[in-house]
Amino acid sequence: ENSEDSCQSHSSDRLTYSQTAPSSNARYPPYNAAILPKVPEVLRKRQYRVGLNLFNKKPERGIAYLIGRYFLENSPLAVAKFLLTRKGLSKQMIGEYLGNLQNSFNMAVLEMFSQEVDLSGMQVDVALRKYQTYFRMPGEAQKIERLMQVFAQRYCQCNRDIVAKLRDPETIFVLAFAIIMLNTDLHTASMKAENRMKIDDFVKNLRGVDDGYDIEREMLEGMHHRIKAQEFRTGHDHVTQVLKVQQTMVEKRPNLALPHRRLVCYCRLYEVPDSTKKERVGLHQREVFLFNDLLVVTKIFSKKKNSVTYSFRQSYPLAGLTVMNKETQHYQYLIEIRQRVDNKPLMSFNARNEHDRTKFCEDLKESISEMDEMENLRIEGELEKNKASLRSSRPTSTAENRDSGVADMEVISTGSDKSTLTTDMATGNGGLVTGTLKRTTLSNSLIDMHEAGL
Repeated sequence: ENSEDSCQSHSSDRLTYSQTAPSSNARYPPYNAAILPKVPEVLRKRQYRVGLNLFNKKPERGIAYLIGRYFLENSPLAVAKFLLTRKGLSKQMIGEYLGNLQNSFNMAVLEMFSQEVDLSGMQVDVALRKYQTYFRMPGEAQKIERLMQVFAQRYCQCNRDIVAKLRDPETIFVLAFAIIMLNTDLHTASMKAENRMKIDDFVKNLRGVDDGYDIEREMLEGMHHRIKAQEFRTGHDHVTQVLKVQQTMVEKRPNLALPHRRLVCYCRLYEVPDSTKKERVGLHQREVFLFNDLLVVTKIFSKKKNSVTYSFRQSYPLAGLTVMNKETQHYQYLIEIRQRVDNKPLMSFNARNEHDRTKFCEDLKESISEMDEMENLRIEGELEKNKASLRSSRPTSTAENRDSGVADMEVISTGSDKSTLTTDMATGNGGLVTGTLKRTTLSNSLIDMHEAGL
């Protein structure tokens, strides 16, 4: 779907348009066609991308939106499979969603999520490395603790032969937690080499952890060597590609690598200061990057054999823009970009050919429509907040005050092991209660990841 190579081939003079995530061809999960609303396919795809955008800003809201528009079944298993398999979801936001300890639906999703990951036949650190490629580990110790608890349960299910050699299955949880701490210690850039945890320190810290007995030193040494050689890394997502583009830009530029931002296409265009005046062909060459919410205009800064860097020129948020195709005496493939509110012209470009203009404008118009829908949802949300605030400010009885009018996430138990997501008053299952001395000690000893500079 998203070609990482497309960002590396811009140095070719022959390449003038490169589509990385076709906005008209977004794939969304299959669903029961009998209950789908009858809307045009282009609108259906746009709604799906809006749902992804919402998830990448506020995960719970995105999931609720996707369920409400029948892209997702209302069950923890369906959401878990969605998080594991669909492109366009920020690994950081998946971690935020799975680490929301106060939401019991999210915790049910975490359980199902872990059940879908096969950890068979792996050493604990190798299994944990695989497990955390699906999401970015949250920074808070309490959230990490819960994730490691669920990981340990799944590891024990997949590796009964390995666990049978231990005196206490709880050892896997403690070991997983210690591995996360070791990875942080060994790969925090600000930490001096002499202060990093040595093999002997790692072994000493885990002395007597298996119900009073030691874990085999050879096993722990292998873990230390593997983690020191290769840092745990989250798997690639759409932000990975955006970051690659950002790293090619020099001088002042906005921070592009945000969880909700994805690269749609790249196009080589030529800026037109005045469409009534003829200028030399090829003058004002611009390399234009279209993201789902932002248009970024750059100029080639330097070219080398296998790389190219760009100087940032301008950027325009897409919401509220309009695009017009024109043909003048001097410019056959003219593109005008204006503000919708006052029809004020922002920028004009000329494309090399009709193909480039058509494809670029199709993507640009669809991305603008996507952002207009996002803006509409934002305004609707603000109006709902204002209405709720007005209601809550009125004197009401205790019974009337039960319904604040604020739509929020709630999980209703159906009397079985299934949970469903509804929009009503907020609820949760409280924090994670740790029941053993070992867990408490580990939790208290772990510095939050964000404090460690990660």
